[in-house]
Amino acid sequence: MNISMVMSLVMTAIGFIYTFSTFALPDARIGIPYEPKVFPGVLGICLIAMGFVLIIQEMSKLKKTQQTDAAKGKFKFDANSRNIAFTILNGLLYALLFNPLGYVFSTIVFLEIQLYIFRGLKPWKNSTIVAVVFAVVAYILFTSLGIYLPTSPFGFI
Repeated sequence: MNISMVMSLVMTAIGFIYTFSTFALPDARIGIPYEPKVFPGVLGICLIAMGFVLIIQEMSKLKKTQQTDAAKGKFKFDANSRNIAFTILNGLLYALLFNPLGYVFSTIVFLEIQLYIFRGLKPWKNSTIVAVVFAVVAYILFTSLGIYLPTSPFGFI
């Protein structure tokens, strides 16, 4: 079983939990009683459907690789699986740094690492410009809309 199959199963399980939690929401007191459940319910059902599609795709890939691969049951950690694992770790790092460093600096660090994972070290100047511009523009956009994000410990942005 490869990491794509594991993630497909996990996302399908999350879809089921999300959908059942949606239907456990209380009815609306004003207007149509079931209306607050419709959009989250549709999202949950779509997540379950996409999870099943991914499981079927992974099972067909697994069947093909088992037929051609002599080492059955071997866990393969290819480049795609490595990128997924590093992205998950980077997301956890982002969550840990978000409040202490503030939105802008933690987003710059997150984007720099993500761009390094997928593009490599060669275009680091371009990656830095993209990360800084995106973080600052997003911060300005959110604050202009009245959505306040954590500021840096330095007192600016």
